[in-house]
Amino acid sequence: MTTEPKPASTSHVTAMLIIDAVLIVIFAIIGVASHDGNLGISNIARVAIPFLLPYLFLAAAIKPTELINNIFPAGLALWLITVVLGPILRSMLFSDTSALAFILVAAGVLAVFILGRRSISTLLTRQRKTA
Repeated sequence: MTTEPKPASTSHVTAMLIIDAVLIVIFAIIGVASHDGNLGISNIARVAIPFLLPYLFLAAAIKPTELINNIFPAGLALWLITVVLGPILRSMLFSDTSALAFILVAAGVLAVFILGRRSISTLLTRQRKTA
């Protein structure tokens, strides 16, 4: 007899969305600090907003229980869409070009952040269930 997984609470879903959004902002802060050095809000926003928008729109479209900890397909889709649309929106919104090196670094860092957070959450959830 198998049991259905317990649905995530609204507060848990919200907390995980906030953590993911903060990780995307941290990605922007690291990038700005590495290249520009001026950690003003507008500089961070120019990098973060184009990545936050596709992440948040897709997150809103995904079933909350799939969004939270699932690496595949939800986490992978969130990461891929964020990485693909982020540089496009950056160009459209701020006329900032994205060199291939930037896109590759963004893909790597956001994979660690978005997929890594889900991996850690999954491990912690499994540990709690077995304890």
